[in-house]
Amino acid sequence: MKQREFVYMGDPLPVIDERENAAFFLNFKKSIIISLEQRQLLTPSQREQCFIALENQYSQKSKH
Repeated sequence: MKQREFVYMGDPLPVIDERENAAFFLNFKKSIIISLEQRQLLTPSQREQCFIALENQYSQKSKH
Protein backbone atom coordinates (compact mmCIF):
# COMPACT_ATOMS: atom_id res chain seq x y z
CA MET A 1 0.00 0.00 0.00
CA LYS A 2 1.38 3.37 -1.00
CA GLN A 3 1.67 5.84 1.87
CA ARG A 4 0.48 9.38 1.26
CA GLU A 5 1.21 12.49 3.24
CA PHE A 6 -1.56 14.98 3.86
CA VAL A 7 -0.86 18.63 4.60
CA TYR A 8 -3.50 20.89 6.15
CA MET A 9 -3.82 24.11 4.12
CA GLY A 10 -6.71 25.82 5.96
CA ASP A 11 -6.87 28.34 8.77
CA PRO A 12 -4.41 28.02 11.66
CA LEU A 13 -5.53 25.36 14.09
CA PRO A 14 -6.66 26.64 17.47
CA VAL A 15 -4.58 25.76 20.49
CA ILE A 16 -6.59 23.51 22.78
CA ASP A 17 -5.55 23.83 26.40
CA GLU A 18 -5.78 20.49 28.18
CA ARG A 19 -6.68 22.12 31.49
CA GLU A 20 -9.58 24.07 30.01
CA ASN A 21 -10.87 21.10 28.02
CA ALA A 22 -10.14 18.27 30.46
CA ALA A 23 -13.52 16.57 29.90
CA PHE A 24 -12.97 16.52 26.13
CA PHE A 25 -9.51 14.99 26.46
CA LEU A 26 -10.70 12.43 29.01
CA ASN A 27 -13.49 11.28 26.70
CA PHE A 28 -11.13 11.30 23.72
CA LYS A 29 -8.66 9.05 25.54
CA LYS A 30 -11.48 6.76 26.69
CA SER A 31 -12.69 6.42 23.10
CA ILE A 32 -9.20 5.37 22.01
CA ILE A 33 -9.13 2.72 24.74
CA ILE A 34 -12.58 1.44 23.71
CA SER A 35 -11.38 1.28 20.10
CA LEU A 36 -8.39 -0.81 21.16
CA GLU A 37 -10.70 -3.18 23.02
CA GLN A 38 -13.00 -3.50 20.01
CA ARG A 39 -9.99 -4.38 17.86
CA GLN A 40 -9.12 -7.00 20.51
CA LEU A 41 -5.84 -5.32 21.39
CA LEU A 42 -7.02 -4.91 25.00
CA THR A 43 -9.06 -7.19 27.23
CA PRO A 44 -12.07 -5.85 29.16
CA SER A 45 -10.07 -5.95 32.40
CA GLN A 46 -7.21 -4.00 30.78
CA ARG A 47 -9.76 -1.43 29.56
CA GLU A 48 -11.11 -1.02 33.09
CA GLN A 49 -7.58 -0.62 34.48
CA CYS A 50 -6.89 2.06 31.87
CA PHE A 51 -10.11 3.87 32.77
CA ILE A 52 -9.17 3.82 36.46
CA ALA A 53 -5.69 5.15 35.66
CA LEU A 54 -7.16 7.94 33.52
CA GLU A 55 -9.66 8.92 36.20
CA ASN A 56 -6.86 9.02 38.78
CA GLN A 57 -4.68 11.09 36.47
CA TYR A 58 -7.41 13.64 35.82
CA SER A 59 -8.50 13.83 39.46
CA GLN A 60 -4.91 14.57 40.49
CA LYS A 61 -4.59 17.26 37.80
CA SER A 62 -7.81 18.94 38.92
CA LYS A 63 -6.47 19.20 42.49
CA HIS A 64 -3.48 21.27 41.31
